[in-house]
Amino acid sequence: MTEEFKQYCIKKGYSLKTIKTKNSYIKRFGSWLIDKQLNIEMLTSEKLLECLSWLKAKNIEGAALRNCLQAIRIYLDYQVEKGVMEINPALAVKIRSVAPKPHLQPLPVQTMENIYQWFISLELSTERERIIQKRDIVILGLLLYQGLDSGDVERLKVQDFNLQQGTVYVPSSRSNAARKLKLESIQILPVQEYFLTVRTKVLRCRQESDKLVPQSKIQDIVSRLAERLKKQYPEIKGSRHIRSSVIMNWLKTHHIRQVQYMAGHRRVSSTEKYQKEDLHDLAQQLNRYHPMK
Repeated sequence: MTEEFKQYCIKKGYSLKTIKTKNSYIKRFGSWLIDKQLNIEMLTSEKLLECLSWLKAKNIEGAALRNCLQAIRIYLDYQVEKGVMEINPALAVKIRSVAPKPHLQPLPVQTMENIYQWFISLELSTERERIIQKRDIVILGLLLYQGLDSGDVERLKVQDFNLQQGTVYVPSSRSNAARKLKLESIQILPVQEYFLTVRTKVLRCRQESDKLVPQSKIQDIVSRLAERLKKQYPEIKGSRHIRSSVIMNWLKTHHIRQVQYMAGHRRVSSTEKYQKEDLHDLAQQLNRYHPMK
């Protein structure tokens, strides 16, 4: 990747991590161009379809193939902006998902509360396990009650919590909007204890950090946490299932615009998808249990 293209991606709002991922796909695209002895300005939509077939033969399928096409599209946009190409042939190429995403039954509110109560009551034998448990209680509460994802948790800082008001401010990201959410009363003491007595013990070096969970990969922590929960509650399919359940439960008691704000959705259409999933599940249950069946 040239420095010029890297700066182009940064200008378009892509993170360095995303740029690195896209670069790996563009390298494969470059290998195909070399293999076919094809100059990029000669590329057509038909030729690009050949490239996608070549990538598929190398076991790049599904979401990975769609991500690869998106990376190529961005790279060709850059070539158009440079004047190397007149049009971007990737704009005419789309990959449709073959199988629809399965509709997961939302976890009821009572189940979510039972999960939290079970988790905070676990008794662990070692000091290290107890420290990690107290950290994970804080994270689990944010997943179950505020519907945060791992990216939201990773961006949280100590100053984002106002325990006197019982709120947490969730900073914005490229995909989610900022919002201020109410903490449940059951969360206040664990968060306070974590700040006062536990957080300093999970610091892995002396360097000061204002992050909620310093020097840790939140995505890995959340994944391990979800695996622990699934052993006790097999109906949980993962952390995304927890977030979708929170949003779908909110929609039963709050206006859609309020849920849009609470979920951090930039567009109301993102919230409406959860509403449609809930209606789909309801229709399935009616078809299954209708008394006239």
